[in-house]
Amino acid sequence: MLEKLIIFGIGYVLGTRAGKERFNELVATAKQFAERDEVKMALSLATGFLEERFSSSAEQFRAA
Repeated sequence: MLEKLIIFGIGYVLGTRAGKERFNELVATAKQFAERDEVKMALSLATGFLEERFSSSAEQFRAA
């Protein structure tokens, strides 16, 4: 029984360490993607569109 717990503990530690390394890789990739000029432009356009769309809706709601 103790041997199984030790093996489980070792597997858990190694698995979480590997999982953290993979998570860090994914975060680095996402940061690189977010820094691309194309992504920044698309985000800016989408933000502008949503602000325009919802600001006019908010004004109509206030007027009612």
